[in-house]
Amino acid sequence: MSTPDKKSLSIIFLVVLLIIGGTIAISFFARGYKISTKGKLSFLATGIISATSRPKAASVYINDRLITATDDTINLVPDEYTIKIVKDGYLPWQKNIQIKKEVVYQSDTQLFRSAPDLKPVTLTGALNPAGSPDGSLVVFSVASASATKDNGLYLLELSNNVNFLAKNIARQLSSNLSNLDWSKFTFTFSPNSRQILAKNISNNTNYLINLDATTDYKNLYDVTPKLTLIKEEWQIQEEEIIKAKLNLIPKEIQAIVSTASAKNILFSDDDTKFLYLAKIDTNLQKDLISPPPAQSTQIQSRDIKKDNYYVYDIKDDTNFWIGDSSLQNLSWLVNSYNLIYTEDQKIQTVEYDNTNKLTLFAGNFNKNVVYPWLDGSKIVTLIAPYSNAQENLYSISIR
Repeated sequence: MSTPDKKSLSIIFLVVLLIIGGTIAISFFARGYKISTKGKLSFLATGIISATSRPKAASVYINDRLITATDDTINLVPDEYTIKIVKDGYLPWQKNIQIKKEVVYQSDTQLFRSAPDLKPVTLTGALNPAGSPDGSLVVFSVASASATKDNGLYLLELSNNVNFLAKNIARQLSSNLSNLDWSKFTFTFSPNSRQILAKNISNNTNYLINLDATTDYKNLYDVTPKLTLIKEEWQIQEEEIIKAKLNLIPKEIQAIVSTASAKNILFSDDDTKFLYLAKIDTNLQKDLISPPPAQSTQIQSRDIKKDNYYVYDIKDDTNFWIGDSSLQNLSWLVNSYNLIYTEDQKIQTVEYDNTNKLTLFAGNFNKNVVYPWLDGSKIVTLIAPYSNAQENLYSISIR
């Protein structure tokens, strides 16, 4: 073989080696390895933190040392770390994590405002508000509007198509009639959120309002004689909703979950996690599924206690204690893995793994009236801003 041919083969062989070596190096880096210069040159096994946040551009601290800003990835040798994410104007987020080699830990952090923004939703009072089971509607009555025609029954949609600059953002379902003063009624939604049962607290008359039809005096009549039948139909709706939810839950957990109400089983947006109220004391078996490498390393609670709330992660096979049955108004915040609830005179949030418990709002509000906005950016509650003031619905911007 001639010298030029040998030189050409040598170059080709060298290029192939470089390509193979580069591919191997890229593979190692992608799996979280980095080059160690201590002693002889070698690859050091690491894990990766993918730190993201909403809003973006928050500072990321590892063991109290500023490392980078979200959104970014950080290589760390396997060990326990404290990660903290902070941003001006927002409450700090912090979690202790276990980094494993070749495993990516996803820190998808939702930050909440440190100074909530309050805006009135109603201006002429809101009496006896009630929220729908699907979380999309609030019904209430108005009795103190300056124009008599504006008193009556109202429906508020908890969606972003509402203009907060407008004076009236709730839709009037019915004005007061000669024989109907809606301020004397309490309201209950049907399990499918498409009907409202209005009960007069003074004379025990009942009216059924169908939200799929126009409400006027022609179709408003006392349904008290049919009340038993209506409640039976609603019970069937409730059972169907509960059955549909149970079908999404692993069979091993179905027997643990209280089915007294559909509210006792609440799924996150992506249906990968669900909140449940335990109806028995038991021990939840480990490895109901094969857990992924990036399974949460937070402390689990598989020793189940009756009348306590837990969150089970269907993908991770992890189970976390949230609190006992004294917690009220539990619900998921949309576009997050955070729960909200009321405790004492506070609106609280906590992550699904029972970390980062934060107070979103504290003060003089009606703890029985707490409704998350459909995009999770606000909470609606009933507030009297000062002593003897009229109660109105207010939105609290939390993120």
